[in-house]
This record gives sequence, structure tokens and C-alpha cells, in this order.
Amino acid sequence: MKPEKLRNIGPTSSGELREIGIKTRDQLVTTGIEETTRRLLFRFGSEKKISVNYLYALEGAIHDHDWRDITPPRKEELRRMLETLRSELTVNRS
Repeated sequence: MKPEKLRNIGPTSSGELREIGIKTRDQLVTTGIEETTRRLLFRFGSEKKISVNYLYALEGAIHDHDWRDITPPRKEELRRMLETLRSELTVNRS
């Protein structure tokens, strides 16, 4: 099965999502942004930095709109969520 093209998601990110078991928008929606981010951080955290822009792209893909249309309050929520998840991962790996 050919992977589904997700809005805002390029080939590298698409490959990373496939590695954590997300191949379709439905899977991304079902998994949710928090669990998807947790999986990305766990799998790729030591290899690359998962940025807040990556989360904006995921949010846009989940809601099928351009990442630039995300409201400032939602962007702040995503920033805080990423900080929290990074902290959790650091504590769990210690």
C-alpha cells in the first residue's frame, strides 16, 4: 500500500511517521498529536530535534489546513506540550 500524502508533511517527515506506525491521515487523527509527538521523540529524539514547527505541520495535517492557519493560542499550547513531553522523556531516560 502506497503511503497517503499528508498535508504539510514532506517526504522525510512522512518516512518518520511511517516508522512509528502512522501511514494515513486517519491513523494520525486517531493517534492524536500528543501520542504522535511522544512516539517521535522516543524514536528520533536522540537522532534529531523534533521542532515545534514539526508539531504545527502535524496539527495542520490532522485538521487538513495549512499550518500557518493555526491560531496563536493553539501554537502556544503546542509549544508547551512539546516542552512537557521532552521533559517527561528526559526524566524517563535518566
